[in-house]
Amino acid sequence: MVSKHEDLLFKDVSEEEVEVLLKRINIESKKKKLNPSEIRFINASVLIADIIIELDDVIYIIEFQSTSIDINDKNRFLAYFSMVNFKKKTKKEVKLAVISTAEVAKKIIHIIGDSIKFKFDVYSFMDEDGDIIINNIETKIKNNKEISDYELIDLSLVPIMGSKNTQEHQIEKSVNLILSIDLEKYKVNNLVKSIAYLLADKFLEDGDKKTAICDALGGKMSAIYDYGQRQKDEGIKEGIKEGIKEGIKEGKKKMAKYMIKEGKTNEEIQKETELTLEDVEKIRNEN
Repeated sequence: MVSKHEDLLFKDVSEEEVEVLLKRINIESKKKKLNPSEIRFINASVLIADIIIELDDVIYIIEFQSTSIDINDKNRFLAYFSMVNFKKKTKKEVKLAVISTAEVAKKIIHIIGDSIKFKFDVYSFMDEDGDIIINNIETKIKNNKEISDYELIDLSLVPIMGSKNTQEHQIEKSVNLILSIDLEKYKVNNLVKSIAYLLADKFLEDGDKKTAICDALGGKMSAIYDYGQRQKDEGIKEGIKEGIKEGIKEGKKKMAKYMIKEGKTNEEIQKETELTLEDVEKIRNEN
């Protein structure tokens, strides 16, 4: 994770939002508590589990995986499991769920030595078509049709679904669509942005593109958070709107700068970022 955003990632996600994600992978529970503070940040310099959700009778570690699970992954998962078990303050059972685009749904038993057996579930997204989800969202936006909470969750998960395109391309497409939607009216608002940020941060190689995408999402989150700490009552609504506008604007500008370095034409940049040609030209002249 990018350290400056660790305290904001999933910070404002509600139980209602968590419920939508859990239903998406068929996990049921009455109570949900996302990322219990005492166990969320296991060791920021070494190991950070993607999501930790405390349910009424169990603590779930949820990990996103876009490659086949090998021995190193199994050992890493076991480390998460062991550390959460060590740091938890309840007697609740700890379980691991891997959301994968490279494995079929199954249960895995990781055997170490003669006596240690570590079990976890794999929820497969191998047969999910991310391209269809993107096309469906684009069509709904074009025709001004309502998008459901579940469709937004799927949109954020597109990068770990099957596609004819690269994972990098799918991350860009899903983030651009997320930023183009007025998420304030959706109950999964914070969860969608957080998952998108997490997957971009986890799967993109370090560089300008990753920075631009994470800034577009992370900067937007921090703008809302910072304003919310200073304002009350009606002032918050206006502050959130301004924060979102500034976050989107800055993210698109950084994306445009990256595409200029990549040799893209103004028309290609305009289509990808939805900036005007005049704005793209102005950014090009700034370089």
